[in-house]
Amino acid sequence: MYNPLIRTKNMGELFNGTEKMMMIGVVANIIVFVAMMVDLASGVYKAWYRKEKKRSDKLKRTGFKFVLYEGSLLIATCVDVLIHFSKLYLWFGWDMVFGLPLITIGMGIFWCVVEFLSVREKADEKIHSEIARAEALAKQMLSKEELVEVLAEALRKSATREVGCGSGSQLDTVDEN
Repeated sequence: MYNPLIRTKNMGELFNGTEKMMMIGVVANIIVFVAMMVDLASGVYKAWYRKEKKRSDKLKRTGFKFVLYEGSLLIATCVDVLIHFSKLYLWFGWDMVFGLPLITIGMGIFWCVVEFLSVREKADEKIHSEIARAEALAKQMLSKEELVEVLAEALRKSATREVGCGSGSQLDTVDEN
């Protein structure tokens, strides 16, 4: 019986399964690219909807993300091919995953989740900023006791007002001294 851990019969046997792994890597790259484009379209739409300017620094970030995401997927595919060549999975008795680019698949899932969270973040960003502004305003507002004092003082002053000048259009304040 032939043992793949000991010796490869020919070079063709070494490359068996790599074309499938490379195709899975290409599909993972395409899926992550589509997720990036959805994130970009979402950001542009949200900026248009809120009538914000589309800033080039945010659009440049998409270029950086493209290089980071697609480059990391390409490297993950290369690592998977090297693991396949070394038959590492067979050494550990993982025959069922031999030929599957697990690192590429894992990296692709990770980047798709990151993009999903990014799209959700942009959708909730305005709500979070409005809540933060309301919180800052609430901190600047008077405390309950101060509010009660201000209202009581206003009621006292309004009780001391008298109508003057015949028409009743002007209110004069009576001095309490």
